[in-house]
Amino acid sequence: MQAKPKTGKQKPSLVYKPYLRGNWHSGLAAKRGLRILVYLLVFMFVYLFIGQVLLFDSVILRTMANLTVILACGALLYNDGAKVGMDDVAFAEIALTRQQAGSEVSQADRNRCYHPLKGFFTALMGTLPLILVSLVFAFIATEQHYQLGGLPGWVEGFERRADVGLALQYYHQHQGIGLEGVLRIIVRLLLFPYINIVGTGSSAALLWVERLSPLLVCVMPLGYALGYLQGPRLRAGVHGAIHTDTRRRVRKQKKERARRQQPRNLV
Repeated sequence: MQAKPKTGKQKPSLVYKPYLRGNWHSGLAAKRGLRILVYLLVFMFVYLFIGQVLLFDSVILRTMANLTVILACGALLYNDGAKVGMDDVAFAEIALTRQQAGSEVSQADRNRCYHPLKGFFTALMGTLPLILVSLVFAFIATEQHYQLGGLPGWVEGFERRADVGLALQYYHQHQGIGLEGVLRIIVRLLLFPYINIVGTGSSAALLWVERLSPLLVCVMPLGYALGYLQGPRLRAGVHGAIHTDTRRRVRKQKKERARRQQPRNLV
């Protein structure tokens, strides 16, 4: 009885090779954080145009739509971190080979090598300006209340009346925007997806979002750090693919030699 061929998809083999562990913090890792900061600012700018479209009346639909955008942005940073992590592992393997050969590994080369915590450090450096702004605002944020708007032009005649004029003058008392107002604009732009999820109907819920803003601005950059951790596994997948291809080529060559060595019947 012949064995049935395997129909399931074969899992890719992983071949881990040793590498030189680098430094978890360095100027290079901090400089990479600028890329994350640019990503976040671009996301904020793009969301200015698509944010109003995702402000549905249904809470479930609004939550799902905005969470999808958050996850998509996090996935983009995840892929970027994974690529950088895999490149750092490849460099760390070469650095270890040089060290074993007797060459000295410089500090700059160690900064280039992979370290599991480097992705978190890079994400923190890139998000640090936004965290500081959000942290200051979280301490001074207060619950917003309804403010009086402007009066139409036809009401001006009643302002000279003694019985209602004093009350109408209250509408002309305008307060200039202060530090809290400026920071609220910046933070809410950064947290636009979360503001959409909570909605603008509850000032208490918005206050909680503003108080938690230092943590919420770190959600998407966390994708970069998690992606960077996949560097060794992705690099092992590259080695596994090379190893599998080599074994397949060797088997093919053996079959070809065996076929050539078989005697042929002469007619």
